[in-house]
Amino acid sequence: MSGKLFVFDLDDTLIDNVHDYAQPILDAAGLIVEELGSKAPHVTKIINLEQEIDSRRVKETNPKTGKQFLYSMDRFPGSLAEVYKHICASAKIIPKATVMAKLFSIGLMAFDEERYIKNIKPGTKEVIDFLNEQGDMVVLLTKGDRGVQAKKVVALQEANIMFLRVDVVDSKTSLEFRIMTSLALSPEWYSVGNSYESDIVPALEAGYKGIFIPVETWDVIGKMDEIISKVDKEKCLVFENIMEIKERYEELV
Repeated sequence: MSGKLFVFDLDDTLIDNVHDYAQPILDAAGLIVEELGSKAPHVTKIINLEQEIDSRRVKETNPKTGKQFLYSMDRFPGSLAEVYKHICASAKIIPKATVMAKLFSIGLMAFDEERYIKNIKPGTKEVIDFLNEQGDMVVLLTKGDRGVQAKKVVALQEANIMFLRVDVVDSKTSLEFRIMTSLALSPEWYSVGNSYESDIVPALEAGYKGIFIPVETWDVIGKMDEIISKVDKEKCLVFENIMEIKERYEELV
């Protein structure tokens, strides 16, 4: 029995998530152009504006809760409505409440739970089953909206992908990773994720080793070479896909 601890990220590590937002963004841009006509900016500017506004709103306060939006379900749909408001203000047009409501509804399409099981990354079940067979402790630590993430966990369960423990948090800190170490039977702890800053760095601070599987998500577009150059190669392996965990298991010492 190995007894290693593997803490897996969820979004874009086990389930593809990056393109869930693509169609709603395109649909929102189309609606804005349809509504504003020649007063609408070019669609590329609308898409860039969406990314700018959505990135900013992560740390803004949600008036419904009094807390930061972070990765809550309200943020992205609201960002699409904010894009329209911003464009209207620039064009000196009064925004329509009906259009804003439509944009919010379009944004909710990003959370279509029927997509989750289809988006499970190839090799995920094989790798998780393999680690369980080795006697390793396999847990899931994900940040995001608890309701949304719970549906993704159900999708994994329906695919018979099981974890010893599942935690959903607002942000990943070294504390969360330290808490997980109580489950390990050996001092070999690994954090597996697609975001070096979020999934790996706080784990390294907690005494883990990292398995970084890069994915170019919306918040790191064009920055991947820079990110990989910062990876602590002594403490973190960089894999191309999840299957490498099984294929290179003997290297994990």
